Amino acid sequence: MREMPMFERLYPDVQLTSPSERFVLRCDSEGIAVVTDTDRGQVVWRAGAAGQLLLGHGYEVVVEGGEDDDTVWRSGFAAPGAQYLILTDAGELELLDRSHVRLGNIRTGLTHPVPLGDAAPAAAITRDAYLVKEGKIRRTVARQQDGWLRVCEYGKAGGRSYALTRPLVGWFEQEGTVLTWRRHLAGGSKSKGLMLCLVDSAGTVLWHEGTQRPHGPVPLGEPYAYGGPALEAGGRLRNQSLTSPTGTHTLAHQGNGDLTLYCHTERRAVWSTGTGWVDGGWAELSEDGVLAVHNTHGVPVWTSGPSGSGARQLVVEDDGRAELRDADGRSVWSTGTHTACHGPTLDAPRGAVLRRGQTLQRHSLTSPDGSTVLGHWDEHRLVLFGADQTWLWYAHLGETAEPGLRLDEDGMLRVLDDERPPLGGPADELRVEEGGVVLSRADGTIVWRDGEPVAEPAAAPNPPAREGLLKSLPDTDETLLIRTDFSDPTAWQALLQTVMTPNQDGFLANVHPVDDLAYRDLATEQILAAAHELDAELLIVADKAALTAPEMPLLALLLLDDDECEEGEARQEHGELRVIATELWSVENNISLANMDWEDFENAAVNGVFRGF
Repeated sequence: MREMPMFERLYPDVQLTSPSERFVLRCDSEGIAVVTDTDRGQVVWRAGAAGQLLLGHGYEVVVEGGEDDDTVWRSGFAAPGAQYLILTDAGELELLDRSHVRLGNIRTGLTHPVPLGDAAPAAAITRDAYLVKEGKIRRTVARQQDGWLRVCEYGKAGGRSYALTRPLVGWFEQEGTVLTWRRHLAGGSKSKGLMLCLVDSAGTVLWHEGTQRPHGPVPLGEPYAYGGPALEAGGRLRNQSLTSPTGTHTLAHQGNGDLTLYCHTERRAVWSTGTGWVDGGWAELSEDGVLAVHNTHGVPVWTSGPSGSGARQLVVEDDGRAELRDADGRSVWSTGTHTACHGPTLDAPRGAVLRRGQTLQRHSLTSPDGSTVLGHWDEHRLVLFGADQTWLWYAHLGETAEPGLRLDEDGMLRVLDDERPPLGGPADELRVEEGGVVLSRADGTIVWRDGEPVAEPAAAPNPPAREGLLKSLPDTDETLLIRTDFSDPTAWQALLQTVMTPNQDGFLANVHPVDDLAYRDLATEQILAAAHELDAELLIVADKAALTAPEMPLLALLLLDDDECEEGEARQEHGELRVIATELWSVENNISLANMDWEDFENAAVNGVFRGF
């Protein structure tokens, strides 16, 4: 681990490491806590007694031992308000407060951190100077020893903490900008909230914390052949790809903001802009000849170079080059990092359609009108993006070495190297349309839409649930998100966008939306009855309260196992809790994986609503 919270003990099977992992704090063979330089194999610090080292009472580093855990050694290293013990890349112990501001070093003594106020250039935030905004909720930004920025918010009801990665922080450190808090409208939200923002000298917001989504459709740019080998000046890639003429190489703009060149012969990425921290945005070849990756605010975060190159076209070649060409076809810029290779011809999907025998592997499909794209968020998640970047549907491609989606010769749509049943089929093509994706047969019959099978015209209606009152709920491996309020379609779309978008650390609720009028205005007891036959532990309900309140407090229902219910009882005993949409991932992930108990979330809830730990 990288930090030891107060009162956590250094047991024999636990170790604290420095960011580079060169230095390690652990117990030696005699049970004494020591800091070891692993490069030299030398002990550089040793506690004064055997036992369990911890940051204890009095904010001091001590060692406890014996049957009663008595203090057997005091280091004399203490700092009022200390909450964490860390190890630096110099092999020294340091103490941090709960906002991760450095309070002291075991060699140099107490530090004197300087508050910078609520606005400052990112470069001014150091180990000894931090950004702070006082109020009912105290907000801080502190520099970690690895160069990341730690953002913390704490109030009477608790708080939260998250880190901003080094590449993003490096981009923050541009001249003429400051980090500060502003009331800003986040992507997908209807109301403004106080957010950490990067602002230029004119007061324009260049970045804000939270969900990075535009407030409306992103303009398409100049038209081009979707999935083809070239993009003309004025054209944009919005989660879309270009594939070389014979299909050997693909340049893809991923949903996370990275622009990456893949070699299908070597089955690896061979070049990247390194902008996977952007979260959204688009890539564009401007009229002045610059290839740039933009964030959702339209701000360039990477460029191919200064304007004036004369570039009029971006082309992906079969030999592994992605290059910019001028009007005469001369190369004026190239990725230039991939050894030329000429692999076998591949039948690559292009345009809006994936046909039998084709594989969607780093490629994208785009609806004819350009509004809807089936593309990659990253190499393991395939997402159907709407015009405003809303997630309309997604499939996890697993953790295999060659993730992809294939329409096999038998017409079944399958995730590559995955043992789960096919996603759908049989069909002759997967087609992206405006606002959706369908599987259809050669005669035009649609058999699957947005992840759900479509009943045959002559098929019997969905069988009723127990007692013939309700329609059966879908039986999937994902947690069901059931819509019961249909008064505001826009609110439902905003909710889906929030819960189906990864947070800053990449966590995402694994939910299956159920959007069916059959469940309009159902009471909790009716939902539990409809779920009686499911092998499910958790249900999430989007009712009127969830779709009308600003925080979107969803109703989470913990279901008892059948053997915990009396005979004939349709799971009437259950756990019930409200959870705001942005924290649904925490409840869904940890309950589904049994990482935490239901009581942990109940205890952290305030007035029955869980808002995070």
